[in-house]
Amino acid sequence: MSAADQVKVLEKRIGELELENKRLHESVEYLTRKLFGRSTEKTSSLSLGQMSLFDEAETQADPLAPEPDLKQVEGYQRKKFKGQRMELLKDIPHDKRLCTLVVEDRCCEACNTTLVSVGEEFVRTEIEFIPAKVRAIDYYRETFECRTCRKNGEPYIEKSPMPYPVIQHSMASPSTVAWVMHQKFVNALPLYRQEKEWRTLGVILSRATMANWILAASRDWLVPLVERMHQKLLQENYLHADETTIQVMNEKGRKNTTASYMWVYSSGQHGKHPIRIFEYQPGRSGKYPQEFLKGFKGYLHSDAYSGYKKITGIKRCLCWTHLRRKFVDA
Repeated sequence: MSAADQVKVLEKRIGELELENKRLHESVEYLTRKLFGRSTEKTSSLSLGQMSLFDEAETQADPLAPEPDLKQVEGYQRKKFKGQRMELLKDIPHDKRLCTLVVEDRCCEACNTTLVSVGEEFVRTEIEFIPAKVRAIDYYRETFECRTCRKNGEPYIEKSPMPYPVIQHSMASPSTVAWVMHQKFVNALPLYRQEKEWRTLGVILSRATMANWILAASRDWLVPLVERMHQKLLQENYLHADETTIQVMNEKGRKNTTASYMWVYSSGQHGKHPIRIFEYQPGRSGKYPQEFLKGFKGYLHSDAYSGYKKITGIKRCLCWTHLRRKFVDA
């Protein structure tokens, strides 16, 4: 091989190595951005209501703009505006507590004359926490009798109406069931911890009882409400749908590692009824949204998952955010 051929081979090899090095740098940059970069899918708003497909920081940055100077900031303190504390407490009931002198001390130390109040001044505001308390309500029903009918040998008795119990044959009240649900599903407080909290309040309430309360109240009160919301949701013109994996422990006939799915269906931002319904399903088959959206004839906004193709009689709208990801990756 001549010297010229060897040079060409080396130049070709160098070009391949430079290309490979460039690809590796791009891969490292991409993975670093995935690991440490911003993960939000929000886009910037343009004029006339048009949304930007790309981040304005990526596309509209002025390459000739000067670099910002870094300055040492000493003694930084958080800014406070006048009345900030009162603004934070504006929705909380306020009780006035006046600190005054006892009658025995209302005398002048110089001449022993009785002191007279000439005004008061505001000093500070404190937030007081009032711990929860439990009380038992014993219901009695009053009985009424017609004495005239009784004298005539035709006794007439009537009993006063009673409020319907939230759960039959239970000591649960609407407030206790609502609190147990709120603690578990909003504050993510497991029932075994709630069991300890109830014990500190003087009530021996087992987690099994609380679980039965949740099941019975959901069956009797919440399921009919969700069914009504489902009917209203199907009457909307625009809906959003998506699904995400969820892991269920100790599910009958399934391993703990088996992927289950939580499907969410939501009305649009300008919908007539603001409704979001979550539906658990053991799989990701298109038959689940097909069954849930039976009767819906509007526009369905979702990703490009092929399972939504099973829904007939609708107009599918795909997601610009998912499309944007491909451009950003590229």
